Amino acid sequence: MLLVLLPLIEARNWSVGRIALLTVAGLAALTAFVGWERRYARHREPVVDLSLFRLRSYTLGVVIGLVYFAGFTAIFLAFTVYLQLGLDYSALAAGAALTPFSLGSAVAALVGGRIVTRFGRRVVATGLTLVTLGVGGSALGAGVMPDTGAIWLVAAPLLIAGFGSGLVISPNVTLTLAEVPVARAGSASGVLQTGQRLGSAIGIASVGSVFFAAAAHGNWGSAYWHAMLVTIALIVTALAAALLDLRLSRRPPAGSGGRRRTSERAE
Repeated sequence: MLLVLLPLIEARNWSVGRIALLTVAGLAALTAFVGWERRYARHREPVVDLSLFRLRSYTLGVVIGLVYFAGFTAIFLAFTVYLQLGLDYSALAAGAALTPFSLGSAVAALVGGRIVTRFGRRVVATGLTLVTLGVGGSALGAGVMPDTGAIWLVAAPLLIAGFGSGLVISPNVTLTLAEVPVARAGSASGVLQTGQRLGSAIGIASVGSVFFAAAAHGNWGSAYWHAMLVTIALIVTALAAALLDLRLSRRPPAGSGGRRRTSERAE
């Protein structure tokens, strides 16, 4: 992960050759790690139980967690830097501007925990949709009025985004681990949490790189807008994974249609 993330952080200072070399080395190291774990699992307990990824709900849940954390974590970096350096807000005011997101997330977390077992992945998909709309609205609000009034224009979109986030994080953990055998719950939850942390690092590195590259020209509003576009793309990717899980879960098991017709003919 160091080999993959460092080129993102140093993208403005390093040559293309060095970035490509380290990225390829990072992917090679990841491939070697996967190969080692598969071989090690034949006789002993591996650090990462790769057989867990045969479960669709677990695989897509890990993908949702990783990609979503890459998107939503970077919101706070871009937004606070934009307010402080671009609009001359104080650190206290910039922090207060994010309060609607926190309030919405806290309220929705209570709701999401109660309805996730009833509605399943639809809760996560709804939350990701709300986050996408809220982040897009905050980007538009900050761009329309780039002055001290921006804090009020983005309050409602951030509240919506926060409410959506509360329907994503905890419910996604519940659904991701729902089909995991108890004996492998430790490894499964560890990989899920690690994926979320890695997603945060990847998001901050990638979105931050885009943000500061655009801000180098002195246009902080444009920098924030471009950063939010990358963030929205990441959140929409997580939404696509949630919708895919919904679609696949509605399909009948293979061969069930044939068995049903055979039973009907026998009757």
